[in-house]
Amino acid sequence: MRIPEKLPIIALPNTYLFPSASIPLHIFENKYQEMLSDVISGDRMFCIGTVQKLESSNDYLDNIYPYSTAGLLRACVVNDNGTANLILEGIKRIKITELENNKAYKIGRVQVISSNTTDEEWVLSADKKIKSILLGDSFSYQNLNSEINISQILENLETPENTADFVSQYFISDQLTLQKLLSLENIDERLEVILKFLLK
Repeated sequence: MRIPEKLPIIALPNTYLFPSASIPLHIFENKYQEMLSDVISGDRMFCIGTVQKLESSNDYLDNIYPYSTAGLLRACVVNDNGTANLILEGIKRIKITELENNKAYKIGRVQVISSNTTDEEWVLSADKKIKSILLGDSFSYQNLNSEINISQILENLETPENTADFVSQYFISDQLTLQKLLSLENIDERLEVILKFLLK
């Protein structure tokens, strides 16, 4: 799927979206109602700009973490009062390189982040180890529906990259770790970060 050179941005604190994952969002601010209208009439894509708390900067871009995921609007219900409930599905990692301020909401110029692998054998081994850890008894699945069969989900993850993104979305809550995982191009490095986090 082609990612546009520019994407609308919804700025939210402590919110991250990874490729192949989906999150629900409630739209209520006027500027984001306008954004949603533009998204629906356009290519149905936007991204989350995770707000950073930086006391020393007045630059808006400095307050938005530059790494994100281009999201596709999968479902949306617009209420009579203009608010909306929607599902955003992560498509591709991106980096926000520039911001435009010609609308009520922000629009970012973005670059797609391409994934790469250094050691395929190690990556496959790390993938198996992560899945084994998640199938152990030491994890609670508080971010997942209790009726979901975790073993079935893990079995259906076709690549180590899919595994890394799934674990990042649903099992990691540390903000700095999530930011790092979004920024890394190398799958080996993502899996290494995840293993260290799970084994702490």
